[in-house]
Amino acid sequence: MKLRWDRFQILALASAIGAFVLMVAGGFVTHTGSGLGCPDWPLCQGRIVPDFSDSSTAIEWTHRTVASIVGILVLLTTFFAWRDRRGEKRILWAAFLSFILVVIQGALGGAVVLSELKNYLLIVAHLSLAAAFFAMAVATALLAFVLPRPRPTLAHATDLPAEPAPELPP
Repeated sequence: MKLRWDRFQILALASAIGAFVLMVAGGFVTHTGSGLGCPDWPLCQGRIVPDFSDSSTAIEWTHRTVASIVGILVLLTTFFAWRDRRGEKRILWAAFLSFILVVIQGALGGAVVLSELKNYLLIVAHLSLAAAFFAMAVATALLAFVLPRPRPTLAHATDLPAEPAPELPP
């Protein structure tokens, strides 16, 4: 059985689901007070993989790891939007804006940690952009499924079988 979704649709859906999971993880970080479980950024306790003896470290590190995975998914979604759906400007804009927002979101998350959770403007901006990013990821996924897919084209004219030349009248 052949899957009827193309790679762009799968990536766009994975990005939207990932954005939701990331927001839930961020809410869990806030709810448990684990925002400084990793007091530095982009590393956690000066390492890529920290000591998980403190639960707040595990919670914050998990949030960052999910954010990294989602960032890669959004980057891939944007690349394949450009590669496979270049003719549909709405998809290109939604995917590109989603990518820009997730990059800014990561930088804001780092700024929130480096401010030791004391700059409330950064915290509000981080939450607000999370909502905007989630909305754009969902919009990209919806457009991927609602708008028609482009027709397949052959990569090169040399891939076509040779046709005999038409005969000319004498």
